[in-house]
Amino acid sequence: MLIKCLLLAVLFVVNIDQKVNSQTTCQTVLDLIILLDGSGSIGSGPFAQAKSAMVDLVSRLNVGPQKVHVSILRYSSTVEDSYVFNKVGSNQMKDQIVRVINNLKYNGGGTATGEAIQRARSVCDAACRNQEELVPRAVVLFTDGQSNNANLVKIESELLREKTKAVVFAVGIGSGVNNAELQLSASTPYNKYVLHLKDYLQLTQVINQITLVACNAPAFNEPGVVYKNEVDKDTYRFYRTEIKGLRSGLGGFMEIAVNITQGNVRVFTSTTEANPTSENTRQALVRSHDAKSATDIYMEYIPPNTSTFYSSFQGISNTNQYTFVTRVVDINGGLIG
Repeated sequence: MLIKCLLLAVLFVVNIDQKVNSQTTCQTVLDLIILLDGSGSIGSGPFAQAKSAMVDLVSRLNVGPQKVHVSILRYSSTVEDSYVFNKVGSNQMKDQIVRVINNLKYNGGGTATGEAIQRARSVCDAACRNQEELVPRAVVLFTDGQSNNANLVKIESELLREKTKAVVFAVGIGSGVNNAELQLSASTPYNKYVLHLKDYLQLTQVINQITLVACNAPAFNEPGVVYKNEVDKDTYRFYRTEIKGLRSGLGGFMEIAVNITQGNVRVFTSTTEANPTSENTRQALVRSHDAKSATDIYMEYIPPNTSTFYSSFQGISNTNQYTFVTRVVDINGGLIG
């Protein structure tokens, strides 16, 4: 009986591990920039922990020309481009990126976090894939939050989020973490994007969180722009549209015009859930169909004071390709965006 119980326990742990691994590997498309603070206030031990976390993160990603692109910037008093992706991803090889991380040196010195964030924006401007390709963007900053200029961190972080549309994680490392500055750097909500790596035991937990959130980050789409995209069978592509121009106190509608060129998709929408799926929201219904252009029109209500509208496309066939355009209209049907 004891042997049987031990065997069942082992099988249970294996099943749990398999479930965790399946949930924290990333098969999506993503542009990722990692910033590593190597300043004197960090200490060599936490710096090594952060490097281990970076290796763990990269190992979970489907790195490649058409999938995940990774850039690495190490900084202290100055910022260095340790490894920068290019638009076509021809330099994206996982073993090479891991080798670069393992060779990063702890040099000490000052803490130019604001300049590093500024450099991340420049890298993305030059090397991130075009927004028309609908590739989500994420920045992961490992730091203790003890920068030379907190005001510059605030300014550059706001510009980074606004200009690149990236989600930003701030991971606290070391024993003297300034949590207030981590919040200046990170996206909101902070309980999702501000994390702490106090020791090696937290490494897996922190990287699980980053992988799950970053790999499901919705890509930004502009109203009125026609986008072309594709989605694999039984997977989702997530999108977000910023709502501007609705009068205060009044709602409106989001119109999504979809033209399926190959396969078939299901569309899900939400004004609260960043990753709408069949498990957490209802499937959007076609409101009208233009037979001449083979376009399906989805019309979804936007409650008053909504700032962001989320949508997703789920692949039904083995190959699913489509174009879509979103439009925001006010409660009276007037076009806003």
